[in-house]
Amino acid sequence: MRFKFEFRARVRWRAVAWAASAGGIILAGSSAAEVALPDVSLADASVVAEAPTPQLGEVREFIGRIAMVDCQRWEVIELDHKGDLVSQCANYKVYMTKAESYNLHEVTGAKGAPAVVFEPAYPVVQFPLSIGKRWRKQYTGYFAIEGLRWDGDVKCEVADLEDTTVAAGTYKAFRIECHDNWKVGPAASSVDSTAWYAPAVGGVIKAINYEDSHWNFELKSVSPKRDKP
Repeated sequence: MRFKFEFRARVRWRAVAWAASAGGIILAGSSAAEVALPDVSLADASVVAEAPTPQLGEVREFIGRIAMVDCQRWEVIELDHKGDLVSQCANYKVYMTKAESYNLHEVTGAKGAPAVVFEPAYPVVQFPLSIGKRWRKQYTGYFAIEGLRWDGDVKCEVADLEDTTVAAGTYKAFRIECHDNWKVGPAASSVDSTAWYAPAVGGVIKAINYEDSHWNFELKSVSPKRDKP
C-alpha cells in the first residue's frame, strides 16, 4: 500500500509541474506564503503585465515535456472572439480561456478524450501581473492515466521582475512562486514550483518543479515574434 501511495503521489506532483503553463501552455519556488520580496527598482515595481493577445498560427517550441506530453511544437489552431484558444501538438490539444488568465484547463488526446483536467484552470498566472501581487485559488484535478482525482489549494506570489535566459533568448520575466497543498482522499502533501512569465512573449518561458526535475521546461523558440509591450 505504501508503494502505491508513493507512486500516485509522484504522478500528482508531475501533473502539477506542467499545469503551471498558462499564457502559452504550462507552469511550474519556495513557499509563496512566506517568500521575501527582494529590493527592486522603481521602474520594475511599476511594470504591469495585462493579459496577452493570442495570435492564430503562433508556434512555440519547448525543451522538455509539456502537459505530461512528450511533444514540443505547439501551435494555436483555434481562437474565438473572446480570446479563448486551443493549441495543438500532434494528436494532443490544450484548452485555455482568457477569463482564466490563459491557465491550463484541459488536455485531450486521441479522439478528444480528456487526459488532464483542472476545474477551474490551474492558477499559475493571474492578470494583471505586478511585483508583490498574490492570489489563492482552489481547484480539482483529474489525471486520466491513473484515474486519479485530487483537490488542491494554491498560493502564488509575483516575487520579482528579472532578466531570464532560456534557449529562445533573454527576456524580462516575472518570477512567480507557488505553493500547492493537495489532498487525495485521506492523504495530503504539498509541492513548490516557480514559473517565469515574459510579457514580451505572452507566456511562461521557464518552469521549475522542486519535486521532480524531469518535468522542468523552457522556451526554445516562438514564431512569429511579438512586438515588445
